[in-house]
Amino acid sequence: MNPSNLRFGFLENNTIRYSLYAAVTIVILALTGIFGAFAQRDVIQDRLSLDLVALVLILGIPALIVARTVNSESTIIRIANSAVAAVIAAIAVILIILLETIVPQEDLMFVFNNYRPIIGGVATMGADLENLGAGILGLIVFSLVLGSLVGAIISLPSKWMLSILAGLGSTVIIGLMAGQIRNLVTPSDALAVVLAFAAGYGVGYATRYMANVWVRRLLGFGVGAAVALVFLVLGSSGAFSDGGFWLLGGDPPIIIGDAAQSPLLLIIGFGIVGLAGLIVTTSSAFVHNSAIFLVVVFALLGMLNVQQRMTEIMAVLTFIVFAAAVLFIPPLGTRADKSYRTLTSSQKRTIDVITGALALVMALVAPVFMGQYITNVLDLVMLYIIMGIGLNVMVGYAGLLDLGYVASFAIGAYTSALLTTPSVLTTGCVPFEAIADTHYAEMCTGMLTNWQGFGLLTFWQAWPIAIVVSAFTGMALGVPVLRLRGDYLAIVTLGFGEMTRVLTRAQLTAPVLGAAQGISPVPFPVIDLTGLNPNWYFELSNASTIYYLYIFSVLFAALVVWRLSGSRLGRAWRAMKADEDVAQAMGVPLVRTKLLAFGVSSAFAGMGGAIFAAQLRGIFPDSFTLLVSINVLSLIIIGGLGSIPGVVVGALMLVGLPEVLRELQDYRLLVFGVLLVVVMLLKPEGLIPPPLRQLSKQQDVGKSPSPQANAR
Repeated sequence: MNPSNLRFGFLENNTIRYSLYAAVTIVILALTGIFGAFAQRDVIQDRLSLDLVALVLILGIPALIVARTVNSESTIIRIANSAVAAVIAAIAVILIILLETIVPQEDLMFVFNNYRPIIGGVATMGADLENLGAGILGLIVFSLVLGSLVGAIISLPSKWMLSILAGLGSTVIIGLMAGQIRNLVTPSDALAVVLAFAAGYGVGYATRYMANVWVRRLLGFGVGAAVALVFLVLGSSGAFSDGGFWLLGGDPPIIIGDAAQSPLLLIIGFGIVGLAGLIVTTSSAFVHNSAIFLVVVFALLGMLNVQQRMTEIMAVLTFIVFAAAVLFIPPLGTRADKSYRTLTSSQKRTIDVITGALALVMALVAPVFMGQYITNVLDLVMLYIIMGIGLNVMVGYAGLLDLGYVASFAIGAYTSALLTTPSVLTTGCVPFEAIADTHYAEMCTGMLTNWQGFGLLTFWQAWPIAIVVSAFTGMALGVPVLRLRGDYLAIVTLGFGEMTRVLTRAQLTAPVLGAAQGISPVPFPVIDLTGLNPNWYFELSNASTIYYLYIFSVLFAALVVWRLSGSRLGRAWRAMKADEDVAQAMGVPLVRTKLLAFGVSSAFAGMGGAIFAAQLRGIFPDSFTLLVSINVLSLIIIGGLGSIPGVVVGALMLVGLPEVLRELQDYRLLVFGVLLVVVMLLKPEGLIPPPLRQLSKQQDVGKSPSPQANAR
């Protein structure tokens, strides 16, 4: 390293620059009242509040960024630069403290509506105005120690660094979510599932060289079933009665509590868990690590049921468990991946099918354990996953930046609502204000049964129509912008989105769209199979039932886009994204390729919009704002452009966490901005980037590739 780039013998130029950037951000955060908003929320009961966590992040993130960008290999210099960054960040907080002593609080709150006084809080280490000097000194010392600690952690080997950071982050997140997730899993159920999975995993490792794979799988199923038998015996002996030891201090079990009513089902279920434990020992690293992390979370949920809140003991256990998991699970995953790579293609396909089936079964039974609130959050997450998969076609594959994606979402929702409620379409151009008359509602009895109009459609009839209408509308909107690229395309599509929002609220379209009143009530989906069995009548009328419709839609969208990504059309999209001129020269039809990207992307937005209308039982213009487009675009950028798993991760981070952590609602856009900046700096390809595609041997050898193949 060039010593001329150092100040005072240790301070790098980047340290000052990044720290000043952070200082400006910190001033803005403090003026938005972040400390006051978070002060009343505990992370660890009576020990750690959310405002202290916010202070640690405000001081620690600049220190972390600086520590990672230090060019010197010296640990001392890295720690020193990290400490200086934290102190500069603390000085920004001190400036706000001093401003509060000079400017009356009423004046500050008049200019900054959300501002809350910070003197006497964590920013001054609890010191009031009389002891402000001691509080400021304490803040400087705290920032110095914190920055040094962050620098020391970053100087550790990467696996230890990730282990510590993951343990700390997981502890905070679970502590914040404790109120919503504490009753999801009982300790007895968690113990039974963990034992069954561990038994299957142990058998899989012990028999990894066994030639007969079906015998191995039977053994895995058998040990899981044996665990179920043990708990059946315990249940029949009253071990799970009130005050029993096997309750482990928590609530009565749900899974094994009703074992006496369906013992065979319990044995089969735990046999499948044991089989899953065996399967992951020879699966890909991603599947292996995901499965074990899921079991770890399951065990922690059981422990949380005992504690009810995040206590000191629970916090320590959570940190140790997650830190150990991040430290030890990846090497096990690497070993499993090596075994997976030695398998034949048919064996890999079998394992992938079994893994997919197990994941699907787990997703289908999830609402049984989750409450309505968590299920409702997952419904919203899956809605954004559907839209994210669709927008990924435009942005991730074709390279077309669309900021008006909410327009297709609204078109799908309004199309479904108009076709399933008494409207201008279904009553034969009857004015909107007259539709309230029950006479017209009675006339709409079925599709094409009323000569004045189409008649009411069911959700299942309107759903595909809404998808097709959204697709063709998206293609129609794509025609005027075929020659636009980059920022110009983004601005025009943004205009389309805003035009849709204005039209849905305008009085001009009120006879059709209802203006600000929207359209309601939209009927919920109904599955009527009474012709086969009188009891087979299902109403998807709440979060737990419409969850299955979302699951189906996510799987369908992911499958379609996955297949398209490997097709000629997918290769044409990627070629067009890389360079339109070269793609056209290689024979890619740009007009058709772009229009198909617009159509496919809009179709999935319409699919989600129709379900959204049925879930809410109504459609209102305020649901279709620019923020929807920003949310979807942000989650695919953070997750990884062109990556379907990245869409899932991005939706969970940007939609799921803010919904569960209600304190973040007012700071949603701020969180988006921070995450975007951090991801762009540290992992510009996204958290889960798409795998690199390579030509197959058949394409690479002995064949002259077609223009489309060359465009790949």
